Order: sequence, then C-alpha cells, then structure tokens
Amino acid sequence: MSPSPAMQTFRMLLIDDNEADVYLLRRALQQAGLAVELTVLKDGAEGLAFARSEDASSLQPDLVVLDLNLPKSGGAEVLRAMKGNPVLASIPVVVMSSSASKAEQAAIAALGATKYLTKPPDLAGFMKVGKMFREVLLREI
Repeated sequence: MSPSPAMQTFRMLLIDDNEADVYLLRRALQQAGLAVELTVLKDGAEGLAFARSEDASSLQPDLVVLDLNLPKSGGAEVLRAMKGNPVLASIPVVVMSSSASKAEQAAIAALGATKYLTKPPDLAGFMKVGKMFREVLLREI
C-alpha cells in the first residue's frame, strides 16, 4: 500500500542564494507538515547547469522554488531554460522574489511559472508559505 499524499516525501529544488531564506523555507515546510528532500542550488549558474543538463531527470523534483535575483544569472533566464527542457518543462515552478512588480509578475507568468510569490517581510508571513507549497504539491499528484 502506498503512503497517502499527505505522508509522501516530496523532492523540492530551491534555487536561492540567501541562506536566511533557505533556513526559513525549511522551517515553513516543516511547520506545514511536509516531508521534503530539499536540494539547494546557490546561484543562477548552478540553476542554468541543472536546467540545461541532459541528466536533469536524475533529480526530477516535484517542485522548483526559484528566486529571481540570483548572482551569475537571473532567475528569469533559469526559468526560461527549465521550460525549454522537455524533461523539466512540466515541473511546477514557484517564483519567490522580493519584488512585488506587477509587470515582473506578468513576465514571469508568461515564461511558464506556476505561481509568483512575493517574499514575506516577517517570520509569521514566511511560515505561511509552507501551506501554499503544500497545496501546490498535493494538487500536482
């Protein structure tokens, strides 16, 4: 008998250079009751290498969380490369950014992001994002 969706372990790829955001995301996922194998890539170059890899299926995350403001290459370029890779194109991507620009949100949606989330300014707000990720993951299975 397979585990219920709520008890499933999900594979999540986080592309973010901010250690504090990585820590807070881990806490938010735990608080939401999600069992997650989290792989972290720390800059746009690592994200592009993953997105362009012919072996990208080896990680095959259930969800990608992508920061837009990355060193070495921007998140929009990483998203474009992911959506251009047939192995990765169907994986949901949630973009988390400090920018609340409607124009930027529209541009990212046009590139194929599943959701655009403005990074919360405080701990309580950040803890709530775990619930949103739970909803996205459970909707995808």
